[in-house]
Parts: sequence; structure tokens; C-alpha cells
Amino acid sequence: MSTQFRELTDSQWQVIEKELDGHGQMHKRKCSMRLVMNAILWLTRTGCQWRNLDRSYPYWQLVYYYFRKWTKAGLLPKVPTGAALRCTAGR
Repeated sequence: MSTQFRELTDSQWQVIEKELDGHGQMHKRKCSMRLVMNAILWLTRTGCQWRNLDRSYPYWQLVYYYFRKWTKAGLLPKVPTGAALRCTAGR
């Protein structure tokens, strides 16, 4: 088990991107959805407050917007995490 947060690998992102794309969530944007997803995963892993989001990620308001949007759409529970993501990406 890893104790540090690691950003999504290319294969992990492909799995998540397919889920988002299947629900019409992936179209041209100014901000990278991969970066937003990494920020959400970082927040959930570290337990950090939204306003203390690391500066390497988009503004916390933008990340929170997509977190709420994807949660309401039921997409975040469908996004595999941890061991499930490693198994899915390994196929």
C-alpha cells in the first residue's frame, strides 16, 4: 500500500476518461480534466481543505465545481480507485 499520493498514470486516466466521455463530460475545455481529477483524488487522499488545494492544480473553485457536478451525475462513485483502478488499467 502506498502512503504517498501519486497522480494518475496514462493507463489509469484512459479508464477514467472513457467513463467521463461516455456521459458527455469530455469536450474541449480550457482546463485539463485529468488535472481536475488528480486534484480531486489528491484532496480525498490527503484530507486537505478545498481552499488549501496545492497550487499545482487548478483553482479550488473549479475543482469543487467539477466534484459537485460529477457527484450529482453519479460519475464519481463509478470511477475506479485504488486496487480496482490498477486492475482495470492493467488489462
